[in-house]
Amino acid sequence: MKIGPYLWKHQWPFWLGGLLVGISEILFYYRYDMFIVVTTGFAQMYATTEHYILGLDWVARVYEPGIHWFIIGALLGARLVAVAEGESRGWVRYNWKMLLLAFIGGMLFSFGTRIAGGCTTHHFVGGIPAMSIASWAVLISGIPFAFLAFKIALAMGLGGYFRHQETREVACAHCDDPSQPQPGYDPKYRRWRDPLRIVLVAFLVTFLVVPLYFALFTDDIAGSVSVVGWFDVSWMIVTGVILGWGIAKCGFGTECSVMAPESAFTKEQFYTRSGVPRATYAMFKGMLPLQGFMTAIVVFNLFILGSWMLGVGTIPNAAGDAGYYGLYWGHILGGPLLAMGAVFMIGCEVRTYARLGLGYSTALVALPGFFIGYFPYTLFKEEIDAAVFGEGLTDFITIPEWAAFNLGGTMEAWAIGYSVFLIGLLWFSFAYGRRFLGTSWKGIFTKNTDDLVYAVPPAPMAGKPVPAPAPAA
Repeated sequence: MKIGPYLWKHQWPFWLGGLLVGISEILFYYRYDMFIVVTTGFAQMYATTEHYILGLDWVARVYEPGIHWFIIGALLGARLVAVAEGESRGWVRYNWKMLLLAFIGGMLFSFGTRIAGGCTTHHFVGGIPAMSIASWAVLISGIPFAFLAFKIALAMGLGGYFRHQETREVACAHCDDPSQPQPGYDPKYRRWRDPLRIVLVAFLVTFLVVPLYFALFTDDIAGSVSVVGWFDVSWMIVTGVILGWGIAKCGFGTECSVMAPESAFTKEQFYTRSGVPRATYAMFKGMLPLQGFMTAIVVFNLFILGSWMLGVGTIPNAAGDAGYYGLYWGHILGGPLLAMGAVFMIGCEVRTYARLGLGYSTALVALPGFFIGYFPYTLFKEEIDAAVFGEGLTDFITIPEWAAFNLGGTMEAWAIGYSVFLIGLLWFSFAYGRRFLGTSWKGIFTKNTDDLVYAVPPAPMAGKPVPAPAPAA
């Protein structure tokens, strides 16, 4: 089998998608001395349509109408994956409860980005490599609520929809297997006859076309070609394409990545009795999402560390634009909203961009949810800012800065120790996953998620022997 056509046509391992995410972060940082920021750009694109088409200023009163070329690139990169694999995910059919949950998730996540100073991608894939105290606060405060959101979804009977990524081949092969429920697979479903989907696609097209028109043919909005120039436009689009391609090729997402380690303490029955596909349990237990997550983090962290120590780059501040301090109550309060929203949408914000490009209905319905979620903040910005950003909790921006001041030593030494810690987590994710899935090092690095998890034997049944696992590659 030729490696080129295989990589083009088939899904990838999580770590390889994570590598592209890390490279995308590096390219953005190299040009702008900052990690990828998307939520404000998203609001600006909404503001453009709102202001010029609807004549309103609900979002535009806070966010200047504009375009974020990185978002355009991420959608394009994911769409290219659909073309390369010959399969849009528009065939996945979600029931009304799952779509409603995704819509609510979009609202929670959108509002959460406003009070947390950024989305999960901002904090986890940008802030954690930048050693941010605020980003760790967002992560730690959000984890319990991610599991709460997951339990709510399971209580609603939606467990079967929680997969890293659907492919028609796998869905068709396992649609009759009760341990691998495929509720989204319905051969009779015709997406272009679904009125709700048609309306949602029209909303997406409007969201994209209006900012693109003003950006290409006028200088009326932020990010217009005539304002920033074709070089920066191209740089951001290419950076977005790399990230969108990497996420769409493996199902990379921050929400499932931070939930994976806890699966080591969760019994399989918790998943199976709730209708979650056994493949999802094996994916979590095998730490596959964590492998992609940590690959992206380690690659970007090492680049930031090297740039900072060589004096050619700075350590970005992930705390947001609230002010001088490195941690606010908003980070602690926003983390739960981000976590719950990401789980309800089956994807964090940046993964939702990839799912939009792939054609998932949950991503389409989350889009207007994002729009509505901005309203509480834009309509009551002064009051909310005073409550969540009025009082700083620490002057320190990064963990090495805090450690050097309170525990002694230099920032450089603590920063190197921090990087070693991240590398240790990366190694653990691969070693633990390889052992649990019963595969070789070659297998863990070369097989995609479906190839790995479906090789795991089913749980033992009373009075029946357990089949041997498939041979490791």
